[in-house]
Amino acid sequence: MKTKETFATKIIKRFYGFQGVLDEYRRQELYKIGNTGFMAMFCYMLLSNCIVLLILGLDNYKHSEDVIIWYIMANLLFVVFGISGYIIITTKRRHLIENEVAAKDIQSQKKRLVDISIRQGVCFGTLTFIFNGITSPGFS
Repeated sequence: MKTKETFATKIIKRFYGFQGVLDEYRRQELYKIGNTGFMAMFCYMLLSNCIVLLILGLDNYKHSEDVIIWYIMANLLFVVFGISGYIIITTKRRHLIENEVAAKDIQSQKKRLVDISIRQGVCFGTLTFIFNGITSPGFS
């Protein structure tokens, strides 16, 4: 009997790049990885907020725009490369996202991956084109 996946399970599988059945062991390991990443991000955000407030206070808010722009860029870099890198490396080390494919299913899996890649490429190209049009100087 096939049970219907919950929305949370679909989000977890999409976020971690997991395919197939999400058993209890893998779910618990993904929760551990996510919780560790969240705790690191939470500590970083507390520390970086205190540092930015200290810098702004000592500077008498003269260069507040520059400080805030650097703060945002540093936070984005930390989240994208630090936390996402940790999640990718840890899931690969623990062999959580490996997908075993039977020899008879290789061709169908290749076709499926090509279809997904084409769909994602078209969506990315379309959204980039729309975003460039919206952000162009001539758009009113």
